[in-house]
Amino acid sequence: MKKITLLAFALFMSVCGYSQYYQLDWDLGQNPGNINMDAEFPVGGGLPGGWTTVLTGPSTSWSGDINLPFTFNFNGTDYTTCKVAGGMVSFGTVGSYPGVTPAALPSSSIPDNTIAIWGLEIGTGDFLITKTFGSSPNRQFWVQMNTAKNATVQNGWAYWSIVLEEGTNNIYIVDQRNQCVTAQGQQCTGRTTVSAGIQIDENTAISIPGSPALLGRATNDATSADNVYYAFYPGVQATEDIMMNSTDMVPDYELSKGAINIKGDLRNVGSRALTSFDLHYVVNGGDTVTENVTGVNIASGAYHDFTHATPFIPTVSGPYSIDIWTSNPNGMEDGNKENDEVSIDIRVHDKVYVRKPLYEVFTSSTCGPCTPGNTNFHNVINGKEDECVYIKYQQSWPSTGDPYCTAESNERRNYYSINSVPRMELDGEWDQNANSFTAGLHTDYTSRPAFMDIKAELVRWGKHVEVDVEIDPASDFAGANILHVAIIEKETFNNEKTNGETEFLQVMKKMITNATGDDLGALTKDTKVNKSYTWDFKGEYTLPPNGQSANWINHNTTHSVEDFENLMVAVWVQNRATKEVHQATYAVQTNLGVVDMAGESKFSVYPNPALDNANVTFDLRAASNVDVVVLNTSGQEVSNTNAGQLNPGQNTVGVDLTGLSTGVYYVQLRTDFGMFTKPLTVK
Repeated sequence: MKKITLLAFALFMSVCGYSQYYQLDWDLGQNPGNINMDAEFPVGGGLPGGWTTVLTGPSTSWSGDINLPFTFNFNGTDYTTCKVAGGMVSFGTVGSYPGVTPAALPSSSIPDNTIAIWGLEIGTGDFLITKTFGSSPNRQFWVQMNTAKNATVQNGWAYWSIVLEEGTNNIYIVDQRNQCVTAQGQQCTGRTTVSAGIQIDENTAISIPGSPALLGRATNDATSADNVYYAFYPGVQATEDIMMNSTDMVPDYELSKGAINIKGDLRNVGSRALTSFDLHYVVNGGDTVTENVTGVNIASGAYHDFTHATPFIPTVSGPYSIDIWTSNPNGMEDGNKENDEVSIDIRVHDKVYVRKPLYEVFTSSTCGPCTPGNTNFHNVINGKEDECVYIKYQQSWPSTGDPYCTAESNERRNYYSINSVPRMELDGEWDQNANSFTAGLHTDYTSRPAFMDIKAELVRWGKHVEVDVEIDPASDFAGANILHVAIIEKETFNNEKTNGETEFLQVMKKMITNATGDDLGALTKDTKVNKSYTWDFKGEYTLPPNGQSANWINHNTTHSVEDFENLMVAVWVQNRATKEVHQATYAVQTNLGVVDMAGESKFSVYPNPALDNANVTFDLRAASNVDVVVLNTSGQEVSNTNAGQLNPGQNTVGVDLTGLSTGVYYVQLRTDFGMFTKPLTVK
């Protein structure tokens, strides 16, 4: 389980007649409860289905009554409907819209019983949309301001949501996405500022600190990975309340390393400082291991990293389920026992392999920032290229995009929900700008053990590619594990465009397994999986004018390979759901297009160019069966001469070329020692 970082704590209470609220802010890199996993895109521009458009900009008015999917209790009163406006959800009577200039809460301009993100304008091209997530009795009703902004951002957008939660009656204000751009389309530093909180009436409100100039903290990431949310909990905050936040443990360990530290972080969500507590863990339902923690002083709302005094020492390899929990804060009963525990499943391995991390770089020859991004990437791995596997996916934007963008490059981008370049994925986990890649990250990822080995062999001649893959799991791997096999061109030049780059390395040309990969399912420890793939590039070379989808290479009729002698193959296994890459490698080429046969035989073709006949001469160190095959550039046999078993020493086999069209062919010598290929030109 990955450690989650939390930000500062803020607590305010209302003093209304029926109910009280206390407020916490969270920077979890996820949405509340992680129920809403939808990508944050505009209406009509990639927004997932199921959303209902309530208001279309420009709008400066309240909606009519909107039926809630469940009864929601706000400030002690049950409601089945609400009204919405730009940045607001209100229960009961509303007056005129208060405008988009935020002021401090409470304010007489805001209706009673209102949740506000005051300052978000539903302007031209903006929307207010709603959607229900989850299943009864644990649903969430989302009201999203889609691409809204305010006066601080003349160009750009802001995505914020108000969320009502069934059962708990919790209220969340979610800061999802912010971007400021100049009139010329360049990024700028301004962000939306709002006044956010709950207004009970014009005299009572619970306002988020920073209002009415609360700054949007989420970036322009279209996933929830950068989201910040503010939670309003009904009721009185408990005096003693420990919330176990997460473990700081990895899912895989080596048996030979011995002791495993039980560690993580917790948060004091009680109103009083935490000076002592009990910390417990149990492995696979066994005996409870307890430590009494004293000598701490964890302020209300603060966070604390812990490591249990007694580590877990496994004696055999296998899966382990670990439950970790707290009790007795300050020697008292915990006010909310529902949040006291976290669990993690780990695997302990008796066999490990050296990891080759997979670096996937999303870039374009029309992207200015991609130039320093690629430069930084190669500076980091310079001299260490054999320690990793890397692949470049050319993209269809900015402007008209890179000519070598393909449907598979685009699909791979969508798999990671990438909406900006340069972008980089490290083993499907680290997801940032390639400019942020560092030597420390490379060291971190290469030093991690791998619990899977991949061997891959490549046979290639002309346009023909064959790959044999063997996967050897050192552990059980549950879930949808996917094998990817991608043909890449080591160096290209013809896709030069506007960003100053003239040379492009490791460009993806064809994913033999397609962009979705070959589904392996669950993998069992020590049960090898073998796969074989073949690909023939079709037709002649085509240079698309740009990277727009209408110009993408049709692999059934053409290709964009500049030099077939310059191809290599990357192979990796990845979990489709979590995106974790278990292991990667390059296929080892067993037969090059032109092979030096020294040590087994010597091989030549003459005359070359030839007209109607050619001679194939070779030396054999031992007797061997011999076939001489002529292939066209698509890898198809056009002639096959069986010479039978030949003696050691020099041998010559004549080849009849009568009837072959003028052009380039490949003569393949097939012996008991292997296959060897040389080019032949027919006049």
